[in-house]
Amino acid sequence: MTKRKPPKAKLTALIVGEGSHDKAFLNHMKSIYDGRETGQKVTVDSADGGSPSDIIKSTIRKRHHADFDRRYILMDSDVGISHKDRKRAKSAGIELIISTPVCLEGMLLEIIGEAAFGTNQACKDALHPLLSGRPTMAKSYTEKFTKPILDGSAKSQIITLRNAIGNMKAK
Repeated sequence: MTKRKPPKAKLTALIVGEGSHDKAFLNHMKSIYDGRETGQKVTVDSADGGSPSDIIKSTIRKRHHADFDRRYILMDSDVGISHKDRKRAKSAGIELIISTPVCLEGMLLEIIGEAAFGTNQACKDALHPLLSGRPTMAKSYTEKFTKPILDGSAKSQIITLRNAIGNMKAK
């Protein structure tokens, strides 16, 4: 009997969202773009809010429990990120993906052709009624943010997330 070849080692990716809404949306994207053919295991987690510094520190701590080949943080742009924090993330091998305008909800509103407002709360108030359920559930994003909608988005953040989750080279 011939020996079975050991399975190829999979690449691993960690994508951390700023909060529970980000995590739900990232899990929605994972359900669309991650599959066996990607050759990687994607882990989506949440930093549970806080300052950019707190989110970066939390992600670095998560990294120490498991080694990931690639690490990303999706965070809002409503609070500035200091040079020191950007440097800390870079030295830890973490790529920052900044939701613009303002926050995840503002970015998602623009993707579906709606106006994004100047504050986090205004963007949340505009987006959440458009979802098919609670914003903390991945399935709530399935109707408005289909694969064709996400594939058609020219937002660099969405392109980066598609490429990261699908283990594709940036085009």
